[in-house]
Amino acid sequence: MTAPDDAWMDELDLRASIPWLRMGTGSLKGEPWLVVDAKRDAELALRAELIDERRAAVIAEPPESRAAADELLAMVETEGFEVSGSAVQLPLERLGRSVQEDLCLLQRGADEWELAAAVLCFPSRWRLADKIGRPLTEVHGPVEGYDPALRHRITNLLDRLGTQTVRRRNWFVHPDGALFQPTRPDLEPVIPAARCRDELFVRSERQTLRVLPRSEWIVFTIRIQQATLGEFMSSAERASTFVAFLAEADAADIRHRGISGEQANELAAMDSAP
Repeated sequence: MTAPDDAWMDELDLRASIPWLRMGTGSLKGEPWLVVDAKRDAELALRAELIDERRAAVIAEPPESRAAADELLAMVETEGFEVSGSAVQLPLERLGRSVQEDLCLLQRGADEWELAAAVLCFPSRWRLADKIGRPLTEVHGPVEGYDPALRHRITNLLDRLGTQTVRRRNWFVHPDGALFQPTRPDLEPVIPAARCRDELFVRSERQTLRVLPRSEWIVFTIRIQQATLGEFMSSAERASTFVAFLAEADAADIRHRGISGEQANELAAMDSAP
């Protein structure tokens, strides 16, 4: 079943909070593990282009990951997805051309779970080459105000995952609608209030964690869904909660969402009506 293009927007937690102190994980509750929507054909075409032209930047598939990657491919097929390509191609490449999610394989290290392999076509300002082989808690770190206890909570969650699949969401505001964003600009542009609705993008990662039972590795899926700020605020309820977030969140929380102090001022001056 194809999901509505805007359904994900209502899932975002826009409460002012300290996001790195809570993981926000929950069960799928009957939702599909992998999501298909109307953007599928365009996104798969872009993924194929990135794999063909920038393979080293979007795929890391060392030989020791092959058994887990084969197991993942079989699992995706069991979910009803047709995986393109042939058996002579590496499994993560085939999967990268077949589903809209990015797929990261995690292996248990001596102290933490580590990013062992991945097909990552739509990164949110991080480079696969910089993170491969590193503990999961370092993949998006360091984060301002990061609580060291979160490392233990993440490790305990993954160690106890068992047969359940868990999911979470995060969200950011970026002045760039590109799906492939491996780097952060040295100087973030500040979009004036009058242009914020058209030139700022609400970008969300729908993430899931699921154990591969034979290899005992974990697959970490990342699905990028995004919209212009204007599209996001077309709902009166979403517009209201976004304005409340800007008014109530502390400066560190706002920066964590990718919003500079200067950009927050422009957003505060924006017409908030849907």
